[in-house]
Amino acid sequence: MQSTAIYKILLLDDDRIQKILLEKRLIKINPGIEIVYFDMPDKALEYLKSESVDLILSDLNLPEMSGWEFVEEASKFSPDSRVILQSGSVDSEQYQRATSDIRISEIFEKPLSESDLRAILGL
Repeated sequence: MQSTAIYKILLLDDDRIQKILLEKRLIKINPGIEIVYFDMPDKALEYLKSESVDLILSDLNLPEMSGWEFVEEASKFSPDSRVILQSGSVDSEQYQRATSDIRISEIFEKPLSESDLRAILGL
């Protein structure tokens, strides 16, 4: 578990309801967190070209590219950011792929609970 505090999170998810739920839970846990939200991977990648974030929280199922493709591209611009993936259903193949990729810290099934988020934030 990383002990560095997380203050800036890039959230990539095309499901706006998930976005609202995550924002509310994260701000409840730590009101000082800055959340930058994108619903399209290309916009998130453009942001990462000029801005740094502590954590990238990305859905696996995205428009335009998969979460795996997004991680590949994002790691070029933000190699020091922790990456957490989430999906509506995580099968054993996805879990295995995520745990064998050194760029990915963890993979979670949606919706992320408050305890999941506390673990991600190291609280």
